[in-house]
Amino acid sequence: MRFSTLGALLITTALNLVSAQDQVSTISNQTTPLISNYGDSFKNTGGNVLNDKVNVYIVFYGNWSSSESQAEQTTFMNFVNGVSSTSWFSTLKEYTGNDGNAVTGPLNVAAGVVDSGSHGLTLNDSDAHKQIIVDAVNSGYLSATNQIDSDGIYVIMAGNDVQDKDFCHTNCGYNGYSDQFQYMFIGYPGTCSESCIPPPINQTSPNNNPAIDAAVTIFSHEVQDILTNPRKDAWTMDANGTTIELGDFCAGLNVPEDVWFGNMQQTDNNAKYNIEIGDQKYLVQTIFSKNKKQCLLSSE
Repeated sequence: MRFSTLGALLITTALNLVSAQDQVSTISNQTTPLISNYGDSFKNTGGNVLNDKVNVYIVFYGNWSSSESQAEQTTFMNFVNGVSSTSWFSTLKEYTGNDGNAVTGPLNVAAGVVDSGSHGLTLNDSDAHKQIIVDAVNSGYLSATNQIDSDGIYVIMAGNDVQDKDFCHTNCGYNGYSDQFQYMFIGYPGTCSESCIPPPINQTSPNNNPAIDAAVTIFSHEVQDILTNPRKDAWTMDANGTTIELGDFCAGLNVPEDVWFGNMQQTDNNAKYNIEIGDQKYLVQTIFSKNKKQCLLSSE
């Protein structure tokens, strides 16, 4: 996904993880062009979703050695580990696989590792991303048995020194899969803040770091797709040659900011947020409810 200044979508340290609080709300009865055109025809094409507990493995790629970078890691992992306990996550439970099992969560940060740049700091394609994950698993730091978790999610979170051929130009993050696993890549949003940091948090953000707060927002888009369409054969459709996944319905061109992000609140320093997990606040993208045909922050 890629943010423009108009809000348009143009295309290891042990942690004391906080608990989640369900302080989110729904938004007005507004729709989006994709919902209007394709909401009724969005169906499961025959694949399965990621059901039950889903382990998340994070590779912090590049330079994450500074104290600020380590704080960013904590902010990001706290979100990933806590978000499935919020009512925001509840809308995902509407989506079931061909086997009848629904997305239920929880997400669980199973392991994290820092790779300072084993494949260089200029990445050219998805093959490099996949190999970074395979190498991280084989290193023993993501798995004591060096085994791929085919039901898990692997996340590459790029540092501010990493360049990627498509990042900032085609996307700010994307999700994909191999024969063995599903994964997502998220570039460092501060590299191209005009494109990859949402306007509501471009200047001030809830965790006083617009770049990592934007990475959380990007994750909130990609995780919708990867949970409901892990192998690109479940909740997906072709719309005149364009592939549509769940996260696309509530983001992109002609989607109003209050639909994209719902009812935002403000911190004391005027930073926008719409969800709380423990004592931390974040900005997430809304989720398309196939039952209510709306973009929601909560279906409860």
